[in-house]
Amino acid sequence: MSPQFSIYTVLLFSLILLLLLIGFVYIYLYVGKKQRLMTHLQVSGTKRRKRRKFRERIGGRIIKAAEYAGPTGIKYPFFSDKEKDEQLIVRAGNPMGLRLESFYGLRFVLGLGALAFSILYVFLGLPFGLMLIVPLPLAGFFGPNLWLWMKARDRQEQISSMMPDFLDTVSVTLQAGVSLDGALKQVTKQLTGPLSEEIDRFNREIELGVPRRTAYENLINRNSSKELETLVTSLLQGSSLGVPVSQTFKIQADDLRAMRGFKAKEKAAKASPQITLVTTFFVAPAVFFLIIGLLALNVIYNPEAFGLDTFFK
Repeated sequence: MSPQFSIYTVLLFSLILLLLLIGFVYIYLYVGKKQRLMTHLQVSGTKRRKRRKFRERIGGRIIKAAEYAGPTGIKYPFFSDKEKDEQLIVRAGNPMGLRLESFYGLRFVLGLGALAFSILYVFLGLPFGLMLIVPLPLAGFFGPNLWLWMKARDRQEQISSMMPDFLDTVSVTLQAGVSLDGALKQVTKQLTGPLSEEIDRFNREIELGVPRRTAYENLINRNSSKELETLVTSLLQGSSLGVPVSQTFKIQADDLRAMRGFKAKEKAAKASPQITLVTTFFVAPAVFFLIIGLLALNVIYNPEAFGLDTFFK
């Protein structure tokens, strides 16, 4: 077998692996959306609690190592913006108790761990070792950035999805004669989730003497949810114009519920064509190349089975 043929074989298998990886990553993302919807609807909660406990045990050990390596990791951010990363951590709700220093420590730990694994992989002589020695450490180092971005996006989507129910509850409480601060405190005790956490933090700032407008601005800066921003803007305008607060909450709840229905239909309509495109352009070509490659290797190494032994003598 010539060296040129070996190079072509390696390139073919690399292309197949790349296409399969891209295809399965996109499919995983769309399946993840469905799982988040099921979680929001509290489907099969007992099974998910068991999985979370196992993940928390593994994640706790990794976070401890990240906190230990945090002072070193923050010294070497490597193509990262500390301000943007800190903003993402806040919007993600400080997942697993992460701070900016421990987040950079997590990148440092995962990057070095992936580098050690790739070196061991090459040392054992496993296939495609030299091809993994660079991408794997880079994935371990920059993977937490992608994970943090996804956590921040998911949390803001949860805030947006919880807004209509939250506004309805606050509106009913206000119509019963309770003040705005009392209504917000009462609702945060009844509801759970990221929106309740943000409103509770807003209430604590008000209790500590922070001006209401400043507290509203801090609430907007901590989150990127357009629905929450619209509500805060309406409250600021309503307070300056003298519009009743209960009416503002009721109107916002009706509008957001209608918008949520339209967005759900839009996402459902877009999901199937996107999965079809990914399957057509990534998974199907990879399987096709795999079949053709195996057939070509069988013809070269076992030509007698096809009656082509005279051509390979």
